[in-house]
Amino acid sequence: MNSRGILFRLSLFALTLTGLTAIVAPASAVRPDSSAVLSPVAFETINRPTPVMGADNRQHMVYELLVVNQSQLEIDIRKVAPRAEGNRLGQPLTGEKLAERMRVNAGTAGTILSAGGSATIFVDATYSPARKRPEFLNHAISIAWADPENPSEEVRSTFIGVSTEVPPMKPVVVAAPLRGTGWVAANGCCNLNAHRGATLAIDGTIRVPERFAIDFVQLSSEDRLFDGPLNDLTSYAYFGAPILSATSGRVVGLRRNMPEQVPGSLPAGATIQMAGGNYVVVRIAKNRYAFYAHMKTGSLRVRVGQKVKAGQVLGLLGNTGNTDGPHLHFHIMNSPSPLQSDGLPFVFKSFRGQGVVRNMEEIPSGTPADIGRELRGRYRNALPLENQIVRFGR
Repeated sequence: MNSRGILFRLSLFALTLTGLTAIVAPASAVRPDSSAVLSPVAFETINRPTPVMGADNRQHMVYELLVVNQSQLEIDIRKVAPRAEGNRLGQPLTGEKLAERMRVNAGTAGTILSAGGSATIFVDATYSPARKRPEFLNHAISIAWADPENPSEEVRSTFIGVSTEVPPMKPVVVAAPLRGTGWVAANGCCNLNAHRGATLAIDGTIRVPERFAIDFVQLSSEDRLFDGPLNDLTSYAYFGAPILSATSGRVVGLRRNMPEQVPGSLPAGATIQMAGGNYVVVRIAKNRYAFYAHMKTGSLRVRVGQKVKAGQVLGLLGNTGNTDGPHLHFHIMNSPSPLQSDGLPFVFKSFRGQGVVRNMEEIPSGTPADIGRELRGRYRNALPLENQIVRFGR
């Protein structure tokens, strides 16, 4: 690497923290000092990924990389390629793909980090289920910057590092929280969307509670979300649908009396505390909790401390909290707090795929869904993917 002109201005102690191997890394992932590369940018995994089987018959490793430019230079992130056991894991993130997955905290688009800037890269590394489950992964990374002494020339650096263990944890297996046909897994795994990108600094700690969350809405027989005025809850045939406990467990949290919102737009003055509207939290096991949000006002049929069984009605689907239309928000998290938690992978025991909505951005205004034939068929122990249409039950 040509390090000429890099303006680190760090103490020796701080300089050691920019090493590209994680501070706590598997021994097999640590490279010899003789091959270590000094980088002006530090990368860190926010979470240790657990593979989850998607409806595309691929194992998905879903995680985030926190990126910090520790120099006084403008740095271009050129490539981030997950690897396992020395082999590529899914497609590398480069060019437009990387720009789509990278959110610069200054609010700018693209892959450029200004001096002292930071960003989050949202990774979905996939592999065939026939492949051995990785024990750890690392990354091949390429960055570039203008040479301070000759700005017309570019300095490039490529290295392998940023290691993380892949814990032996398995996804939580759940039953259906709804019944019937035409349920769309809106904002589902694993593209960058309103759920996936919801990294929140709660009490100073980065949380990603909605990493695998799904917003379930239901299409009518005419492939529409509603029939009637957009802003009338009675136009949505699935408003008031029973919400079922997807697991057995004990109710550890709820809210029941928030008012219904007018569909068609998000409520003004929404706070983070009201985001989930009326909700139920069910403890499944240690560090495993199911979250059901936006439930209908006054519809909850459970109380805190009550034991529930899979299939038991918890309440009805509503439009409360930070929402612009009736839906069930569902995810699994590692604490009873919807805010102070991280989203965990889960799979449904069974469902039938009915295609994919290709024009999801249009159907909230009343346009019929354009349904593709992808992701059709029966699935067991799999996670529906973004905008897949599913049928629960026979």
